[in-house]
Amino acid sequence: MTPDRKREFVPAPAALPTRGRVLVHAATVYDLVQPFVTLGQEARLNRWLAQQIHLPAGSCVLDVGCGTGLLTVRIAEQHPEVQVTGIDASRPMVDVAIKKRARGNCHFQQALAEELPFEDQSFDLVTSALFFHHVDQELKQRTLQEIMRVLKPGGTLLIADMDRPYTALGWAMSWTAWKLFRQPEIKENMDGLLREEIVRAGFRGLREIAKFSGYIRVVEAQN
Repeated sequence: MTPDRKREFVPAPAALPTRGRVLVHAATVYDLVQPFVTLGQEARLNRWLAQQIHLPAGSCVLDVGCGTGLLTVRIAEQHPEVQVTGIDASRPMVDVAIKKRARGNCHFQQALAEELPFEDQSFDLVTSALFFHHVDQELKQRTLQEIMRVLKPGGTLLIADMDRPYTALGWAMSWTAWKLFRQPEIKENMDGLLREEIVRAGFRGLREIAKFSGYIRVVEAQN
Protein backbone atom coordinates (compact mmCIF):
# COMPACT_ATOMS: atom_id res chain seq x y z
CA MET A 1 0.00 0.00 0.00
CA THR A 2 1.23 3.45 -0.82
CA PRO A 3 1.18 6.01 1.97
CA ASP A 4 -1.44 8.74 1.81
CA ARG A 5 -0.09 11.94 0.38
CA LYS A 6 -0.76 15.14 2.21
CA ARG A 7 -3.01 17.43 0.25
CA GLU A 8 -1.18 20.43 -1.10
CA PHE A 9 -2.54 23.69 0.34
CA VAL A 10 -3.94 25.89 -2.41
CA PRO A 11 -4.67 29.44 -1.22
CA ALA A 12 -7.94 31.03 -2.28
CA PRO A 13 -7.58 33.40 -5.24
CA ALA A 14 -7.61 37.12 -4.54
CA ALA A 15 -10.67 37.40 -6.78
CA LEU A 16 -12.99 34.67 -7.99
CA PRO A 17 -13.39 34.60 -11.80
CA THR A 18 -16.24 36.88 -12.81
CA ARG A 19 -17.00 39.65 -15.31
CA GLY A 20 -18.12 41.81 -12.40
CA ARG A 21 -15.73 44.38 -10.95
CA VAL A 22 -14.00 42.98 -7.86
CA LEU A 23 -12.35 45.36 -5.40
CA VAL A 24 -9.11 43.66 -4.36
CA HIS A 25 -6.51 46.36 -3.77
CA ALA A 26 -8.99 48.70 -2.09
CA ALA A 27 -9.66 46.37 0.84
CA THR A 28 -7.24 48.03 3.26
CA VAL A 29 -8.65 51.53 2.69
CA TYR A 30 -12.28 50.66 1.95
CA ASP A 31 -13.58 51.55 5.41
CA LEU A 32 -11.92 54.96 5.21
CA VAL A 33 -13.10 55.76 1.67
CA GLN A 34 -16.68 54.51 1.85
CA PRO A 35 -18.06 57.40 3.96
CA PHE A 36 -16.84 59.87 1.29
CA VAL A 37 -18.53 57.84 -1.48
CA THR A 38 -21.86 58.15 0.34
CA LEU A 39 -21.31 61.82 1.27
CA GLY A 40 -20.92 60.92 4.91
CA GLN A 41 -24.10 58.85 5.09
CA GLU A 42 -22.62 55.33 5.03
CA ALA A 43 -23.14 54.68 8.75
CA ARG A 44 -26.62 56.22 8.66
CA LEU A 45 -27.56 54.13 5.62
CA ASN A 46 -26.41 50.85 7.18
CA ARG A 47 -28.06 51.66 10.50
CA TRP A 48 -31.32 52.53 8.74
CA LEU A 49 -31.25 49.35 6.65
CA ALA A 50 -30.71 47.22 9.77
CA GLN A 51 -33.65 48.92 11.46
CA GLN A 52 -35.97 47.92 8.61
CA ILE A 53 -35.46 44.23 9.35
CA HIS A 54 -38.08 42.45 11.40
CA LEU A 55 -37.46 38.70 11.56
CA PRO A 56 -38.17 36.00 14.16
CA ALA A 57 -35.34 34.43 16.15
CA GLY A 58 -33.40 31.82 14.21
CA SER A 59 -33.93 33.52 10.84
CA CYS A 60 -31.09 33.66 8.30
CA VAL A 61 -29.91 36.72 6.37
CA LEU A 62 -27.54 36.85 3.39
CA ASP A 63 -25.64 40.04 2.52
CA VAL A 64 -24.51 39.95 -1.14
CA GLY A 65 -21.38 41.85 -2.11
CA CYS A 66 -20.62 42.54 1.54
CA GLY A 67 -17.18 44.13 1.06
CA THR A 68 -15.58 44.50 4.49
CA GLY A 69 -18.87 43.64 6.21
CA LEU A 70 -20.07 47.09 7.27
CA LEU A 71 -23.75 46.35 6.64
CA THR A 72 -23.43 42.67 7.55
CA VAL A 73 -22.17 43.34 11.06
CA ARG A 74 -24.66 46.17 11.58
CA ILE A 75 -27.50 43.72 10.94
CA ALA A 76 -25.90 41.12 13.23
CA GLU A 77 -25.51 43.64 16.04
CA GLN A 78 -29.03 44.99 15.64
CA HIS A 79 -30.50 41.46 15.55
CA PRO A 80 -28.39 39.12 17.75
CA GLU A 81 -31.03 36.38 17.44
CA VAL A 82 -30.54 36.19 13.65
CA GLN A 83 -27.73 34.48 11.72
CA VAL A 84 -26.10 36.74 9.13
CA THR A 85 -23.74 35.66 6.32
CA GLY A 86 -21.82 38.04 4.08
CA ILE A 87 -20.31 37.00 0.72
CA ASP A 88 -17.92 38.78 -1.61
CA ALA A 89 -15.81 37.72 -4.58
CA SER A 90 -12.77 39.56 -3.17
CA ARG A 91 -10.59 37.51 -0.83
CA PRO A 92 -8.92 40.61 0.68
CA MET A 93 -12.33 42.15 1.42
CA VAL A 94 -13.50 38.94 3.11
CA ASP A 95 -10.25 38.70 5.08
CA VAL A 96 -10.77 42.23 6.45
CA ALA A 97 -14.41 41.42 7.25
CA ILE A 98 -13.45 38.26 9.14
CA LYS A 99 -10.65 39.98 11.05
CA LYS A 100 -12.67 43.04 12.07
CA ARG A 101 -16.31 41.92 12.19
CA ALA A 102 -16.85 38.14 12.42
CA ARG A 103 -18.65 37.00 15.56
CA GLY A 104 -21.09 34.36 16.77
CA ASN A 105 -23.98 35.33 14.51
CA CYS A 106 -21.97 37.07 11.77
CA HIS A 107 -20.01 35.03 9.24
CA PHE A 108 -18.17 35.76 5.98
CA GLN A 109 -17.03 33.73 3.00
CA GLN A 110 -15.65 34.28 -0.47
CA ALA A 111 -18.27 33.51 -3.12
CA LEU A 112 -19.71 34.77 -6.39
CA ALA A 113 -23.06 36.53 -6.29
CA GLU A 114 -24.07 34.88 -9.57
CA GLU A 115 -23.18 31.39 -8.24
CA LEU A 116 -24.25 31.39 -4.59
CA PRO A 117 -22.93 28.31 -2.73
CA PHE A 118 -26.12 27.76 -0.73
CA GLU A 119 -29.06 25.37 -0.86
CA ASP A 120 -32.42 26.42 -2.26
CA GLN A 121 -34.65 28.34 0.17
CA SER A 122 -31.88 28.89 2.76
CA PHE A 123 -32.53 32.54 3.70
CA ASP A 124 -35.41 34.63 4.99
CA LEU A 125 -33.89 37.90 3.76
CA VAL A 126 -31.22 38.90 1.25
CA THR A 127 -29.64 42.35 1.46
CA SER A 128 -27.18 44.19 -0.75
CA ALA A 129 -25.67 47.66 -0.45
CA LEU A 130 -23.72 49.34 -3.27
CA PHE A 131 -22.94 46.11 -5.09
CA PHE A 132 -25.16 45.99 -8.18
CA HIS A 133 -23.51 48.97 -9.91
CA HIS A 134 -20.37 46.79 -10.17
CA VAL A 135 -22.02 44.14 -12.41
CA ASP A 136 -23.48 44.40 -15.90
CA GLN A 137 -27.05 43.69 -16.94
CA GLU A 138 -26.55 39.96 -17.52
CA LEU A 139 -24.83 39.48 -14.16
CA LYS A 140 -27.47 41.60 -12.46
CA GLN A 141 -30.09 39.19 -13.73
CA ARG A 142 -28.10 36.05 -12.91
CA THR A 143 -27.47 37.34 -9.39
CA LEU A 144 -31.14 38.20 -8.87
CA GLN A 145 -32.15 34.72 -10.05
CA GLU A 146 -29.68 33.19 -7.60
CA ILE A 147 -31.09 35.36 -4.83
CA MET A 148 -34.58 34.21 -5.76
CA ARG A 149 -33.38 30.60 -5.57
CA VAL A 150 -31.87 30.86 -2.08
CA LEU A 151 -34.74 32.89 -0.62
CA LYS A 152 -37.48 31.05 1.23
CA PRO A 153 -41.04 31.44 -0.08
CA GLY A 154 -42.24 34.88 0.92
CA GLY A 155 -38.68 36.02 1.63
CA THR A 156 -37.59 39.61 1.13
CA LEU A 157 -34.99 41.31 -1.06
CA LEU A 158 -33.61 44.63 0.29
CA ILE A 159 -31.25 46.60 -1.97
CA ALA A 160 -29.57 49.99 -1.53
CA ASP A 161 -27.67 51.07 -4.63
CA MET A 162 -27.01 53.73 -7.22
CA ASP A 163 -30.17 54.55 -9.16
CA ARG A 164 -31.65 57.54 -10.95
CA PRO A 165 -30.07 60.57 -9.22
CA TYR A 166 -32.58 62.95 -7.65
CA THR A 167 -30.44 65.99 -6.78
CA ALA A 168 -27.93 68.09 -8.72
CA LEU A 169 -25.10 66.82 -6.49
CA GLY A 170 -26.35 63.26 -6.99
CA TRP A 171 -26.21 63.72 -10.77
CA ALA A 172 -22.70 65.16 -10.50
CA MET A 173 -21.50 62.28 -8.28
CA SER A 174 -23.03 59.62 -10.53
CA TRP A 175 -21.83 61.16 -13.80
CA THR A 176 -18.31 61.62 -12.42
CA ALA A 177 -18.16 58.01 -11.17
CA TRP A 178 -19.42 56.73 -14.52
CA LYS A 179 -16.84 58.68 -16.54
CA LEU A 180 -13.93 58.45 -14.08
CA PHE A 181 -14.15 54.69 -13.53
CA ARG A 182 -15.41 53.97 -17.07
CA GLN A 183 -18.13 51.72 -15.72
CA PRO A 184 -21.12 51.25 -18.04
CA GLU A 185 -22.67 49.30 -15.16
CA ILE A 186 -23.05 52.60 -13.29
CA LYS A 187 -24.90 54.13 -16.26
CA GLU A 188 -27.25 51.12 -16.24
CA ASN A 189 -28.20 51.92 -12.67
CA MET A 190 -28.51 55.63 -13.45
CA ASP A 191 -31.03 54.69 -16.14
CA GLY A 192 -33.12 52.66 -13.69
CA LEU A 193 -32.22 49.28 -15.20
CA LEU A 194 -31.74 47.55 -11.84
CA ARG A 195 -35.41 47.92 -10.99
CA GLU A 196 -36.38 46.47 -14.36
CA GLU A 197 -34.14 43.46 -13.76
CA ILE A 198 -35.62 42.88 -10.28
CA VAL A 199 -39.10 42.67 -11.81
CA ARG A 200 -37.87 40.52 -14.71
CA ALA A 201 -36.33 38.06 -12.24
CA GLY A 202 -39.80 37.43 -10.83
CA PHE A 203 -39.82 39.46 -7.62
CA ARG A 204 -43.15 40.90 -6.57
CA GLY A 205 -44.27 44.13 -4.95
CA LEU A 206 -41.19 46.18 -5.82
CA ARG A 207 -41.27 49.52 -4.02
CA GLU A 208 -38.89 52.31 -3.15
CA ILE A 209 -38.65 52.88 0.60
CA ALA A 210 -35.87 55.47 1.01
CA LYS A 211 -33.29 57.72 -0.70
CA PHE A 212 -29.77 58.71 0.38
CA SER A 213 -26.95 60.98 -0.81
CA GLY A 214 -28.73 62.25 -3.93
CA TYR A 215 -28.16 59.08 -5.96
CA ILE A 216 -28.78 56.02 -3.74
CA ARG A 217 -32.26 54.51 -3.58
CA VAL A 218 -33.44 51.69 -1.34
CA VAL A 219 -35.91 49.21 -2.84
CA GLU A 220 -37.69 46.20 -1.38
CA ALA A 221 -39.42 43.24 -3.04
CA GLN A 222 -40.66 39.73 -2.24
CA ASN A 223 -40.07 36.42 -4.01
